[in-house]
Amino acid sequence: MTPRARALPVALLAVLSTCAGGCGGGAGQNTPDAGSRTDQGGPQPPTPTCAARSASLPDRPGATIRVSPLPDGEVQVGTETRTLRQVVASAAAGDTILLADGVYTFPAAQEGTYTGLYFTTPDVTLRGESGDPSAVVLDSAYGSHGDETAPITVAASGIVLADFTVQRSIFHLIHLWEAADDVVVHRVTLVDGGQQFLKGSPGSGTNNRVEVSCSRFVMTAQGRDNVWGYGAQDGSTTCYTGGIDSHGGRDWHIHDSTFEGIYCDASGVARPAHGQAASLRAGMTYTGGLSEHAIHMWDSESGSSHVIERNRIVDCARGIGLGLQAEVFGGVIRNNMIASRFPGSGEHDVGIIIERGHDTLVANNTVLLSAPDSYDNAIELRWASSSGLRVLNNLTNRRIQPRDGATATLGGNVEDITGDVFVDPSNGDLHLASCAAPSVVGAGQSVPEVSDDYDGDARAGGIDVGADQCE
Repeated sequence: MTPRARALPVALLAVLSTCAGGCGGGAGQNTPDAGSRTDQGGPQPPTPTCAARSASLPDRPGATIRVSPLPDGEVQVGTETRTLRQVVASAAAGDTILLADGVYTFPAAQEGTYTGLYFTTPDVTLRGESGDPSAVVLDSAYGSHGDETAPITVAASGIVLADFTVQRSIFHLIHLWEAADDVVVHRVTLVDGGQQFLKGSPGSGTNNRVEVSCSRFVMTAQGRDNVWGYGAQDGSTTCYTGGIDSHGGRDWHIHDSTFEGIYCDASGVARPAHGQAASLRAGMTYTGGLSEHAIHMWDSESGSSHVIERNRIVDCARGIGLGLQAEVFGGVIRNNMIASRFPGSGEHDVGIIIERGHDTLVANNTVLLSAPDSYDNAIELRWASSSGLRVLNNLTNRRIQPRDGATATLGGNVEDITGDVFVDPSNGDLHLASCAAPSVVGAGQSVPEVSDDYDGDARAGGIDVGADQCE
């Protein structure tokens, strides 16, 4: 074995060359520079290995509708001037809407209307034509879109959203309602949601088999000044934002994506608890508060199994969560890298948590909470009702802690690693810098559900602890 080089591996370079601007990236007024970390200078750590999925997105037998942006929330379609909402509403099942490079805005909503994109016809694709997410920007600009809650609302099955950026929403950026099954969000950059970036709402048959791949979720300092807050004025306000937030969905696959800076800030001036919708909260203000996780699957029925793998989560308030107030069944959390430089506080908490979970595997994740006074636990398991939990081969510098009567099968974990074993921990690159760590390299247990690592490389020979199989 040889230590992983600091340069991107050949396989990743090949993938990125197919991604026309990278499997992520961003654009627009508030989107961070792709070469710098959110809120902190320095190089951007490697994006997770994005499988070149464009060729495997569903073929659409219908019409191809090419759209280019115009001022004042309008678009050009052939010789016609329309709104993008009208284009989406008139698309037939099997159609593909291609967005030319540029910035797309939304008309102001009149009372009783909705000016965001509303997908009610199944099997429609909306994607950037160039394949570069940073070149096609849907800018909500903290405007009111009327009776719905997001610039993009999906209430139909088989919708594909790909290769663009959506940013600066009062509410959610993408909202999945009932019937939004088999949705694909691929190579989309989501920036500064006032509430959750990607929300799946509860309901009968709601948002099942959703795939989120090769995408980027980013909160900037300006975005933190426009997050909703819920709760009392006395400082116990909840910061109501988060990356992915699903209620009742089954069988999501969230992979090869990045989540950056999703937290709220207790310093500075008080923020409006209503975000930009002042009339809804009577002018109340708040500071700080604990936001939702980068990825949070609140609950699911028996027979479901979410798979969350090969994601990079940097400086978010909480990393990955399954369950909370209700039971969540199934689930595989593997090969994720989670890093935070913040101390434990009312704004920063645990890396991975399973609450009221059943038949769940947490394996080969790397969690580094680098502040000396960070939160005590890297991984938590809670409540006596939990069952069938396996926590194996995770690499952390903080404890793996059952709480409140929870039990789990534990094995192959390392809980005392130091940051100097990683390539660039200050920027969230938790690849192993050397293959000479005896407690890590070859020290893991064989786990049938984990055959590759964070980069998609096969775990051949001895199994290393953590997300990276040293090569």
